Amino acid sequence: MTPEQLMSLCDTGIQSTNISVRINVVSILGIAGSVLAKVEGTTETLKNIGKFLLSVATKDPSLVVVGEALDALFDVFADGKEAERAAEEIKLLYALKEFQPVFKSRVSMQLFVTDNFDVIFLAESWM
Repeated sequence: MTPEQLMSLCDTGIQSTNISVRINVVSILGIAGSVLAKVEGTTETLKNIGKFLLSVATKDPSLVVVGEALDALFDVFADGKEAERAAEEIKLLYALKEFQPVFKSRVSMQLFVTDNFDVIFLAESWM
C-alpha cells in the first residue's frame, strides 16, 4: 500500500458516523506512523500523517476519537529523526500548545454534561 492509498483510506474512514470506525482509522495511522518514524526518507509521509491526526484531534466531535488521535500523535512523534524533522516542519508543538486550552474546555464540558446526566437520571429514578 502506498502512502497515498493509506491517506485516501483514512480520509474515507474518518468521515464515518461510526465512532469505532474513526477510532480504528486513527489507530491504524498511528501504528503506521510509528513504524515509519524510524525509517529513513519518510518525512513527507510523516508530515501528512501528523497533519491528518492534528486535524482529527482538533475537529472530531467525539472526545474518544480526539483522545485516540492525540495518543497516536504522541506515538508517531515520540522517537526517530524523521519524526523529529516532520514535527518541526508541521509545527506540531505549537499546534498542540494552541489546542490545549480548547481540549481542556471540551473535557470539562463533557464531565459537566455527564455529571448532570447522572444527577438527572438519579432524580428521575426517585420520582
